[in-house]
Amino acid sequence: MKNGGTCGIPTDTVYMLVAACSHPGAVEKAYRTKLQARDYSMSLWISSLDQLKPVKHFFDPLLWDFMEAVWPSSISLVIQKGKWIDYLGIKDSAEYIGTSQYIAIRIPDCSVATYLIDLVGPIAVTSVDPSGEADATHHNQVYAKLGNKVDGVLCDGSSPENIACTVVDCTKIENGNIGFFKVGIVPISKVLEILQSVHKKHQSGHVNAGFIDETT
Repeated sequence: MKNGGTCGIPTDTVYMLVAACSHPGAVEKAYRTKLQARDYSMSLWISSLDQLKPVKHFFDPLLWDFMEAVWPSSISLVIQKGKWIDYLGIKDSAEYIGTSQYIAIRIPDCSVATYLIDLVGPIAVTSVDPSGEADATHHNQVYAKLGNKVDGVLCDGSSPENIACTVVDCTKIENGNIGFFKVGIVPISKVLEILQSVHKKHQSGHVNAGFIDETT
């Protein structure tokens, strides 16, 4: 991946196809494994929220606290693209990740995946299946589905789950509203429980110290 290859990796849900965002050619290659690529947006994975702290001011305080409460987990959050993308050094890969306005981002609850991200930087992620088939739950299925379209596979046997992550629409969270693009391993009730907890902190006057102007 450091040299621009694509890789099938185990995660906290099912096997996924990934490429380092620092290699736009690899991201495009992963993107084009889909038979109808435009219908399958890639997502962005990071290993820690610390990677976004220098650009924290671009995020709504409620969204930031929600991200802190949700991750690491099998929950992807769809948020607006913005200048924070440039800070991560993925600008040249951004056209293949998400849409022109929005992007799904996640910190997986998987030490293998986060260690890999620590080594190569933020990664672009898509499912292994090329045409909306069942998710890959074993490394042998990655080879079977993709063949020579994948440069390598990190083999770890059976995946811990047989369905993918839950995808939450956070594009209007500043108004207190979220939606669900896909309900996967994490149920709606759990996501709403987390949001309610974050809401209570804000309603009780809790202010995340990271948003306080240090000059005041």
